[in-house]
Amino acid sequence: MTDRAPRSLRARRAAPGDLVPVPQRSRGQVLRAQAPAEVVARRLRSRVWRVRNSWWLVVPAVGLPWLAFLYMGITARRPAWLLAAAAYLAAAGGSVALMTAGGWPPFLFGLLLAIATWGTGLVHSVVTNSAWLRFKAALTGEPVLEAAPAPPPVEAAPADPVAAMQHELRTVVATVNRAGGKLPDGAVPTVREIGDVLTPLLAHVAKRGADVEELHNLEAIVTEYLPGALEHYLDLPEQYALTHRGPSGTTPAEELLSQLHLLLDGTRQLQQAVYDHDAQRLATQGRFLDAKFRRSDLDL
Repeated sequence: MTDRAPRSLRARRAAPGDLVPVPQRSRGQVLRAQAPAEVVARRLRSRVWRVRNSWWLVVPAVGLPWLAFLYMGITARRPAWLLAAAAYLAAAGGSVALMTAGGWPPFLFGLLLAIATWGTGLVHSVVTNSAWLRFKAALTGEPVLEAAPAPPPVEAAPADPVAAMQHELRTVVATVNRAGGKLPDGAVPTVREIGDVLTPLLAHVAKRGADVEELHNLEAIVTEYLPGALEHYLDLPEQYALTHRGPSGTTPAEELLSQLHLLLDGTRQLQQAVYDHDAQRLATQGRFLDAKFRRSDLDL
């Protein structure tokens, strides 16, 4: 389970035509307008945009992860990234101090610390890049123009995230059905199985409501993991995807099938967790009723 809800669930998505209030500016802060949800989604689907906004990975690749996380932490105002920058800077300083202390043991230990810092920082940067891209995609890059005070805007009713996921799931399944001839054998049935698990689960969650963690996990599968795997595969030439073997020894077709089976297992586990949670709430209420009506509350 993840420990952080996605940005789309921490703040309401702005639908076209919504009036979004402008936040107050603190001293020295440059405000940036928020991009509409459809613009964010289009940017994240664009491979060219993702590559262009991942330039910062060069910085940790050359051995300066602390500088990369310092830049991101200041730009996005994320304390966790600033703490990571401080940790990598401390490790880098320690390695330099050891290597210049004199003698082979300190030099060797400092060299190992420098290599470990570089490797850890690079892997950490690659993992963090998805969150950085989501932050960048939500910004238009245009400064907010301050105008005379206006009447309070009237917000549109919040979009139902579960309904949006149901629509997205139907779209993914329909796309797979249309592109079945381009997918490897077994991909279409597996996607349909995933849909068969998610469809009643989303209906159940829509009926009784869901907490942020459940919505986050469902949204990640429906809007990111499943369509992302299919999109990346369909971007490849069909013959290449079926025959080319990468460094791991698997073809893109085999990799897609492996990811789809992992997603199927994940959706089944998520379904079980949601139903177990509901059953636990029922059992909790049963214990409460037992304590209230079978013991002292009925004693006269």
